[in-house]
Amino acid sequence: MKKVTVILAVIALMITTNIFAQNKPGDPDKDGCKDYPGISRYKGATIHICSVINYGKFYLGLDEPVKKDYLGHGQFFKKFMEVKGKIYNIQYLLPLETGILSVYENYKNSLTRAGYNMLYSENFKNTCFYREDYYGGDGGPIVKGVHDFYGNTCDKDYYYVVFSGVRDSLNIYIALFIGQDGDEVIVNQSVIEAVPLELGLISADYIAQNIEMTGHSVFYDIHFDTGSAKIDSKSDNQIKQIADYLKKHTDKKYYIVGHTDNVGDFTSNMTLSENRAKAVVSELVSKYGVDATQLKPYGVASLAPISSNLTDGGKARNRRVEIVEQ
Repeated sequence: MKKVTVILAVIALMITTNIFAQNKPGDPDKDGCKDYPGISRYKGATIHICSVINYGKFYLGLDEPVKKDYLGHGQFFKKFMEVKGKIYNIQYLLPLETGILSVYENYKNSLTRAGYNMLYSENFKNTCFYREDYYGGDGGPIVKGVHDFYGNTCDKDYYYVVFSGVRDSLNIYIALFIGQDGDEVIVNQSVIEAVPLELGLISADYIAQNIEMTGHSVFYDIHFDTGSAKIDSKSDNQIKQIADYLKKHTDKKYYIVGHTDNVGDFTSNMTLSENRAKAVVSELVSKYGVDATQLKPYGVASLAPISSNLTDGGKARNRRVEIVEQ
């Protein structure tokens, strides 16, 4: 059985090698492939392969690799973030003389200017990259539906970087692998339009993950009567999750921040957003026993939108409560 497996693996490697040999920088883009909207390719890059997965799971590495034995490889990212949603995969090719550093800095600068936040970046030098190691250790391709999209590489430098942002009211995550593949620079770009978990209940564990990564967590499952700071009882589960998180992190202090959309009078919305923040603090303290000295309530009305107020969906995302680490 093992012999058959080895033979099949060799055949698969030969097929993959032949496919790659038929493509090189400067060739026309793969039929049916195009850039993801708003993310420009490096000048001179051509698309070798692409795929779209309507709904899938993607693991984002967010901390340096640690040693862990798996299939004789032994590199795992210390921390992961699992995101689910629509996944767009594009593999670009560039001439080797372009250099991976130049490509990395171009993406970093252009994505930062476009409003994306860098969550993690690493420059690996002469380190093996095994997709099954870095992305969960189950031996499968990290990008479902594209076998060997990231592939394996050793003894070459490469960059791995993760960004997050919001586009058209969607949470966007971008994972980039930039390295050398034979006589060319290869850029593997995965864009995940994530199912917005924050539009529903956020668990204490997700609160911890969000705050660790970004310093804050957003809540849409805290509901108020229209134009009022009275908390609806259907908010109980969400407030309990916040309380559970706070009780596990009593050494830290937080702001509870109320937000509104831009409908109505700004001054009134400032008062309303602050009163809603105060109501949440009061609920956490009186009903769930959170230490009042951990929390300070603030209201910012429509001063910090995360989406456009021109659509109902955008307004819904802007009406929120956040917990922000002091």
